[in-house]
Amino acid sequence: MSRFRTVRERRLWIAAGIAVLLIYASAYFVQFLLLALRERGWLGPTILGLFLVVGSGALAWLVRQRPRWDEVALLVATAGVYVLLFRHLTIIQERIHLIQYGGLAALFYAALLERWPRPRPAEAPRWQRLPGLSAAALAAAAGWGDEVVQGILPNRVYDLRDVVLNALSGALVVVVLAARRWLRERSALAARPAGQQAGA
Repeated sequence: MSRFRTVRERRLWIAAGIAVLLIYASAYFVQFLLLALRERGWLGPTILGLFLVVGSGALAWLVRQRPRWDEVALLVATAGVYVLLFRHLTIIQERIHLIQYGGLAALFYAALLERWPRPRPAEAPRWQRLPGLSAAALAAAAGWGDEVVQGILPNRVYDLRDVVLNALSGALVVVVLAARRWLRERSALAARPAGQQAGA
């Protein structure tokens, strides 16, 4: 019997596992790439371009789903938070953590939603009602593991500040995704006839 509820869940866990392995495996080599970009003055523009690509992809995905006004407001607020974080992180390469662990947390969250779909059985444990918290915790654990790996490598260092940044990067995305999910569920419930709402 498969350990996964759906094929999509299996693919999401595999994607998350591959993402973690790539982050860990690149910890040694990425430093040389960052130094090369810095020496040529390309580090800042490269990371900014990466953010624009990721942001454009997220925007295109949201537009395809025909968002309501409240989802658009959430998107604008999220963009504002990222702009503030982008400016606050004066060490340019630290901005990459926002993408790395934000994306990883999104994969964890999507996988857990597949594993614990609504409505859940009455006997389901209480912690399954908080997939966002579990996803944020997994992303934080992966980020801590990343720093442990870096602490072992000769050209990297263990940085507690990066542990916190990794955890915050994951938590921010999970909060936004959970808020969007709540908005969509509330909209769907409001669109039901009164009789169906009472029986829900």
